[in-house]
Amino acid sequence: RNTVTDSERERERERLTMAGAGLPIDLVLVRHGESEGNLAQRFSKKGDDRMWTPEFQSRHTSRYRLTDDGRRQAVEAGKWIRKHLPGHFDRYYCSEYARAMETAGLLGMDNADWFVEFYLREQDRGVLAGRSTLQRKKYHQEEMRYAKTDSFYWTPPGGESMANACLRIDRFLDSLKKNCSGFKVLVVCHGNMMKGFRVRLERMSQTAYREFEERSSVDPKLKMHNCQIMHYSRRDPITGRVYPELRWKRSVCPWDASKSTNEWEEITRPHFSNAALLDAVSHIPQILNTDLAKALPPLDPSMVGRTATLDTITKQEHVGKMEKCEDEHEQEQDVERMCVDPVVPLTSSSSSLSTAK
Repeated sequence: RNTVTDSERERERERLTMAGAGLPIDLVLVRHGESEGNLAQRFSKKGDDRMWTPEFQSRHTSRYRLTDDGRRQAVEAGKWIRKHLPGHFDRYYCSEYARAMETAGLLGMDNADWFVEFYLREQDRGVLAGRSTLQRKKYHQEEMRYAKTDSFYWTPPGGESMANACLRIDRFLDSLKKNCSGFKVLVVCHGNMMKGFRVRLERMSQTAYREFEERSSVDPKLKMHNCQIMHYSRRDPITGRVYPELRWKRSVCPWDASKSTNEWEEITRPHFSNAALLDAVSHIPQILNTDLAKALPPLDPSMVGRTATLDTITKQEHVGKMEKCEDEHEQEQDVERMCVDPVVPLTSSSSSLSTAK
């Protein structure tokens, strides 16, 4: 049971705000509702690209509107927020992409005064943006292959990696520290940006991020659904005590509670000892080493400026040895022929003798 009264909370908030304690006390993140792009991609993943008409593909992704389902999801999200987080928010932010602005307006927050923030825009997918799943597989096979090597650091051509997108989130969080310390803040943004907030607020490592991506692909309760709500708080949900950092979180899918965990969790941010750092990298197989570099044969001029696989290098070394053996063998054969049938060079004197005889 919460034993802190509203007046005590208000006084505590004012004290923390004056002291510049940092981030908002409550930071509520909402993903936009289902958009035209979400709908079209869902069909494309099933092998159906009929929605990807020339007119639709000519539209920049920032201009995708919500579908009817997306609008219903936004209304449900607003109902959940007003029920479980009653009262006004001190600050309202949303991405300037159309689907986020439409979602924000449909939440129905009384007397909301929204700040449209371009730092909150979705991760830039570069040449892959505005392309269906089938088109990406057909026309961007190399890029999609590289995407599987590292979902956090991989950068689509002309776009930004998740790590790059997190830099924009840092800029936004710095702004909140300066302008919204001790506040209650509502943010409407995008799925990948919500993941980015998790990375930065929970100090999630690249390994933890990849593991989370793998788990969320099979567990619907871990997915970032349309209109998913991520609530971060500095206030202990049991005692009401406020801490200097965001210490608790809960994840809610407001239009279907079976798709989310819904319960408060205390955030555990990782720290590493020397041994823990070494253990974290020990599972990565080492491919190259100093001994291999020392054993490499001289570089064939034809290989200068080219990328060689280890097999190519091994074959080159083998060919070099074979050529050397062949040269030595030919030299041995020449020596043997000279011993069996020696050749006496003709000179001018020998020619004269031959003529005299």
